[in-house]
Amino acid sequence: MTVRRLSPLDASFLQLESSGAHMHVGWSAVFAVSDDHARPTLAALRRRVAGRLEDLPWCRWRLQRTPFGLSEPRWVEDRNFDLAAHVRGLADDDEVVSYGRLGELRDALLSEPTDQARPPWQVCFIPRLQDGRFALLGKIHHSLVDGIAALQIVNLVLDDPPPPRRPASFATTSEQGAAAWAIDELAQLGRTGIGAIRGAVGGATRPRASARAVLRDAGRLLSAARNDVLPRAPDSSLNAPIGERRTLVGYHASRSDLRAARAGGGTLNEIGLALVAGALRALSMRRGEPPSTPLKVMVPVSMRRADETGPGNRISMVYVQLPVHLPSPAGRLEATRAEMHALKASGRPEGTEMLYALGGLVPLPLRGPVVRALASPRIFNLTISQSPGPRGTVHVLNGEMQEVYSVVPIAARHSLAIGMVRYSSQLFIGCYADPQALPEVHQLPALLDAELHALARRGPQAGIAGNGAQPPAQPVP
Repeated sequence: MTVRRLSPLDASFLQLESSGAHMHVGWSAVFAVSDDHARPTLAALRRRVAGRLEDLPWCRWRLQRTPFGLSEPRWVEDRNFDLAAHVRGLADDDEVVSYGRLGELRDALLSEPTDQARPPWQVCFIPRLQDGRFALLGKIHHSLVDGIAALQIVNLVLDDPPPPRRPASFATTSEQGAAAWAIDELAQLGRTGIGAIRGAVGGATRPRASARAVLRDAGRLLSAARNDVLPRAPDSSLNAPIGERRTLVGYHASRSDLRAARAGGGTLNEIGLALVAGALRALSMRRGEPPSTPLKVMVPVSMRRADETGPGNRISMVYVQLPVHLPSPAGRLEATRAEMHALKASGRPEGTEMLYALGGLVPLPLRGPVVRALASPRIFNLTISQSPGPRGTVHVLNGEMQEVYSVVPIAARHSLAIGMVRYSSQLFIGCYADPQALPEVHQLPALLDAELHALARRGPQAGIAGNGAQPPAQPVP
């Protein structure tokens, strides 16, 4: 049976964990209740999850820390797995929960780190909201999943989940003592050495192809270092000391508003980035801090193949300039589109993926400082993650999902992260923040809405004004 080690990228999220920086991803979703079926209950939810755990064996994994710092931690099966600790009710089945109370329950859940003595995930159920709907909240430690893999855990509760596929290479071993662990690590070094020899032999037999691959990868590495890691992020009030408290504030962009905003050009992803740029610019102006330079934003990019499933992180980190310094909505969108088009053709996601893989060559005692340096405000000001939601509509216990907001973790001295989910031709933007370091986070939904409507007023013939120029005046509908 193959040991499931944490990759250097997976382990980096453990190294970033602190009392003030909780490295879990998550979500908050609200569902309609079907009139034709029994109202959902916690017992029904637990029965469904219990019947599907075999389809996602990694939901039973917990961390085993390495004896004597020999290597990265690994995943082992939790022999004492307790479903009740992972599928919880936050209110009684008949208790009516207001939306204000929902926010309090959600913020309390997100302000607590995951319990790493257990498999590090939870799904929490609120059976009856004030308008009759119900809510599901979830969190999973980032060392176990990236954003795409996190969606797989939702398969535990969906009415119509996709067919299960279990990758054998993700099996775990039983918990080991120090001696057995050391022997296993020596064996792994041997396997790594054999793999290197095979790679060298392959390179000798195909020298031209190998040389081209080396030159290509070297170019990508240099491009990633030059464009992503080395440029310093500007000073920003977003980069302040943070504590353990968290809040999630959501904004929903409707189909009709997005359609109007896209009439002058732009993908949903580009529109979303431009909305955030406009909202953060407006927030800076309210603070009396007019921005003169772009913010440097980390954007996780999925590197998974279309057919790739399973746990772990298969992401690359790229960095883009968020044009908060440009005065017009149209100019901000034009700059965002140009930035994203250049990124797609650059090969930088592959380059930064290689940079993180090379982190595994750094001696283990030095990896923590390196990881924390790469997650510092010197490297980026905030994270903006964009995730495709499930295709079609989603149903849980016969209720259709109507809202979904994602949680993107914030590292030390980062007060805000933005998560965007595209679902049913709509855009749901979750603003995840330390409410003490960024008390204005509750203003962001109104500022995002104002930016969306400003883009919608461009009209299909307005074009996009360049370099911050004001777009032609358009009639307000």
